[in-house]
Amino acid sequence: DFADDNARGVLVVGVPFQNARDPQVQLKKAYNTHRARTTGQGIDGDTWYSLQALRAVNQAVGRCLRHVRDYGSIVLLDERFRRPAL
Repeated sequence: DFADDNARGVLVVGVPFQNARDPQVQLKKAYNTHRARTTGQGIDGDTWYSLQALRAVNQAVGRCLRHVRDYGSIVLLDERFRRPAL
């Protein structure tokens, strides 16, 4: 637990994408893409893949900022964070 003064900064180096060659990741991407195209619902596989990485970043950032009165520095060290979409 990194409460209060135990964590005043988080460095995120890179974007934590899952292994794109993992069969489970490939199946999930294919399933989401198929569902989005055939039903018009949900998100496609590439969007899901990017969101998974952003969720991991959000969790890492949350280690520094735990409550409304907490504070800390967050540094995202990857130029891909500047893009509108990963």
